Amino acid sequence: MFPYLWFSFASLTFAICAAFHFIEKRKFFAIEFLFSIALIYAGLIHSLNLSWLKLAYFPFIVSMAVFYNWGTIIPLSLLITSLELKAFLERGTINEEIAFSISLLLTAVISSLIFNRFRKEKEKALATLKTIKDTARDIAPGTVIESSGSDAAISHYFASMLKTDEEIKELLLTIKQAVLADSVNFFVPHHNNFTLRSSTEKKGDIIIAGKGIIAACLKDKKTFYSGEVNEKRLEIGYMKKGKISSLLAIAVMEGAALVGVLTVDSSRYTAFSEPERNTLHMFTAYLVRILERERIYPKITRDYNGLKILNEESSNLVSSLDINIIAEKLCEGADKIASSQVFLFIAKGKKFELIHYRGNIPVKKNQFDLKGTFINMAVENIQQLYIADMTNYQIPVMPFKTEDISSIMALPLLYENKLLGLFVMLSGKKDFLDTFQRELLKVMCNQAATSIANAKLHAEIEKLATTDGLTTLFNHRIFQEKLSEKFKELNRYSEPTSLLLIDIDFFKKVNDAYGHPVGDLVLKGVSKIIKETIRDIDVPARYGGEEFAAILPKTDTKGAKNIAERLRTKVMDTSFSADGVPFNITLSIGIATSPGDAKSKEDLIEKADQALYYAKHNGRNKSILWSEVEK
Repeated sequence: MFPYLWFSFASLTFAICAAFHFIEKRKFFAIEFLFSIALIYAGLIHSLNLSWLKLAYFPFIVSMAVFYNWGTIIPLSLLITSLELKAFLERGTINEEIAFSISLLLTAVISSLIFNRFRKEKEKALATLKTIKDTARDIAPGTVIESSGSDAAISHYFASMLKTDEEIKELLLTIKQAVLADSVNFFVPHHNNFTLRSSTEKKGDIIIAGKGIIAACLKDKKTFYSGEVNEKRLEIGYMKKGKISSLLAIAVMEGAALVGVLTVDSSRYTAFSEPERNTLHMFTAYLVRILERERIYPKITRDYNGLKILNEESSNLVSSLDINIIAEKLCEGADKIASSQVFLFIAKGKKFELIHYRGNIPVKKNQFDLKGTFINMAVENIQQLYIADMTNYQIPVMPFKTEDISSIMALPLLYENKLLGLFVMLSGKKDFLDTFQRELLKVMCNQAATSIANAKLHAEIEKLATTDGLTTLFNHRIFQEKLSEKFKELNRYSEPTSLLLIDIDFFKKVNDAYGHPVGDLVLKGVSKIIKETIRDIDVPARYGGEEFAAILPKTDTKGAKNIAERLRTKVMDTSFSADGVPFNITLSIGIATSPGDAKSKEDLIEKADQALYYAKHNGRNKSILWSEVEK
């Protein structure tokens, strides 16, 4: 029978605690308030007899750690574990309840420490705000900050600087994952030495020691790499807790000017291959763009007195790496400067894609050829086009129908002399922009072009960090993440998930007989066949070496076997060639299905691997289910 009376008293307790808690502006009664919530939830669990609902305590503890300190969260976790004492005594599940209690307490401690650190960093940043206010006003007379005289403008300036440090830290973390490094650090010149600007490691873990390789890179502006570092003989310039066996130090250049040194280290010998080193040079290009934006931002504030709108809209543009959001912010900012119809086109080969517009013109498609239109003059001449009076011009203004257009401005979006897009403003008024407004829009479009270029580069870097460079399939790290996601879905849905582990038979003989370039072509060819054979919902990946994997959602054992056989047959029937000599290859495939064969991700991989092993040691060129393996 549902305990209505108990829930009534529990709800009343919750209401009273909540009232006192919020009347005191969350300063008091925090534990009582949060425990009353947990008490109601515990009653619900016991009433429904669904013990697995206890798992919701974990996200509850983490989410509350955002708002409350450790003095509230840790006692709360202890009180929650006490709610399970009755179940502990009745069921006798000692190990399960002890594991639950310890895990919940650890979650409370770790989340409290993490969010407490964030709060301290925020307090430290706010503590330095007064100094920034004093120094920011001295940048130059008549700057935006001085003329606005508002704390909002100064806070905006400060936030933009913090955003740069966050972007650099995020980039370093991406590099660390992409090349499997132990640590990635960015050093910048400081007086006659250097200092650490950003690192993937905790504060205090990287200690500057002497000058060494870092100072040499700063002086000579050259890249250093060694896969066999002897720290006793070679002075690096910094120390850390772990051993450094491989080191790559890249001088980061903005044009001819040195802005710092990027270091990537690993405890593995010869850790970074040549393709990985080339990838790191691409990352430094993105780092330079972040630093360039940081350097240009104060210059903009000095050059334009009273440009509050430009200041705000530029911040909006650099705050996103999504092209659609950048386009929306640009059009919104332009409309604030001068009310008009606004359009942003992005170059797509010889055509232009309209990705955002503000106005009452109905546009039925989004890709256009601008030839024969007035705005195409801005594209052909690669320069700003402004016509104050369109009365005497008869050619179409846009690649779609427009009416009552009296004046027009078109601005090509350029980055490093490359045309990225076209920004257009139309108005029913003659001469709707003055010189000052045109300059504002020009600066804002330049910023938008940089942001769009950064967004495109970020997408390329993200692709490099998640895919295998040779086959363009997901790499091993992403494979593990995707499989973990599928197992989370299995907890909510009952549909099976299958896994194929695929190995090219006698691949070493291919390399030995025809050379590694031909071996690479075989790997590319097999990956292409895998992508063509499996479904859109399936997840292909390069597992390592000549091994591939394919995650097959909503696929039982029979369906997985059919897909595996189609794949094996298609590869067997495909002819490869080396120097005009044709040859064929075969695949061995291991198959396992969850939940039938395995209950966990690790167990599923193990079962599929054992099935693959069985296939390779029993004739090869076959696909084997885990259930077919002779135990």
